[in-house]
Amino acid sequence: MIITLDGPCGSGKSTLAQLLAQKLGFFYINSGYLYRSLAYILVTEFGYTQEQLHNPNLDDIALILDQNNFNYIYEDGIAQVFFKGTEITQYLKNSSVSHDASIVSAHAGVRRIVVPLQQYFGAVHNLVTDGRDGGTEIYPQAQFKFYVTAAPDIRAQRLQADLEKNGVTISFEQALEMTQSRDERDMKRSVSPLKKADDAVEIDTSHQSIHQTLDVLLLIIQA
Repeated sequence: MIITLDGPCGSGKSTLAQLLAQKLGFFYINSGYLYRSLAYILVTEFGYTQEQLHNPNLDDIALILDQNNFNYIYEDGIAQVFFKGTEITQYLKNSSVSHDASIVSAHAGVRRIVVPLQQYFGAVHNLVTDGRDGGTEIYPQAQFKFYVTAAPDIRAQRLQADLEKNGVTISFEQALEMTQSRDERDMKRSVSPLKKADDAVEIDTSHQSIHQTLDVLLLIIQA
């Protein structure tokens, strides 16, 4: 079984996907981790500039994701990423890495390399995944598709709180601007834009706790 949770940043989809995977005993793919890993490694290991991230060498992408170099592990409810034997998960939540990942993920050639890896996981596991095009592009055959959203001001507050947990302090206005900017990039990009799948169930988390929303998802899946 494959379950996809797509939606904009700050909607709560990643937390929901992790909790849902734990509850069901499924494998969890944090698709954001895959692209954040690429962005982080391109900058730190390959010396890429911001400009170069817009048009990365696809041989570099293939080398990074080679099974001898790259390892995505999900065990005991925890997702971890290793590159050449060194864990890099702790660096992937940095706001600059997130920004760089949004650039890299918009490249059609990069997605052509990453998507088969995601589909491989879906072929060998019962799977929960979150992202922006899981239900539309990567797993169109998914048994359950959810589009998770929330009001822009709520998502900005969540982004602000999340960054503060990682030692980054920004104003609400800055968080709102970052959220709106990311929405615009994701929705208007020519390659795999963020959109709701025709057969997805829309879930608004604006005024629900994570666990209330999780209960709603479970009711739908287990009906």
